[in-house]
Amino acid sequence: MRTASHLDKFGRLCDLRSRLDPIDDFELWYWTTLTASTNAYNASLHLAGLTRDDPVFSTIPGVHVVPQPDGGYARELRGLGDVSHLGWPPVDGEIPDDIQDLEIALEVIEEHRDPCLRGERRPTRHIVDECERQFARIASVLATRSEGHRTEGTVS
Repeated sequence: MRTASHLDKFGRLCDLRSRLDPIDDFELWYWTTLTASTNAYNASLHLAGLTRDDPVFSTIPGVHVVPQPDGGYARELRGLGDVSHLGWPPVDGEIPDDIQDLEIALEVIEEHRDPCLRGERRPTRHIVDECERQFARIASVLATRSEGHRTEGTVS
């Protein structure tokens, strides 16, 4: 995806998560938080020049859905585009310190996925507060990296 599309999606997801109760609506709130965080990560990687800012959509590592001149889409093998989950696929190159900080924060949020959504752990105020702290770190990195970047005319 394009950097501007990630930024637009991040903004819309932040708006949505602000309308959800993090305990009563935990599953939706959590997925919104995780998806927004992943979009922040991808935008930051694009802005750092570590991944490609293309108008294509990653599906599995190396496979992209590419818009065609006739309005359709085709799958193409390409290099690294967007990252689906932290480390999947791995990002080549030297990761700047601020993006390493974002990765650590994203990893903390991801640690709650399986136990809370697929397992038996009930969400608690402590889990929500920890996710909120980490999300604030992610948003801060994104805000600094994206300062001045346009979001008009995005494709999502």
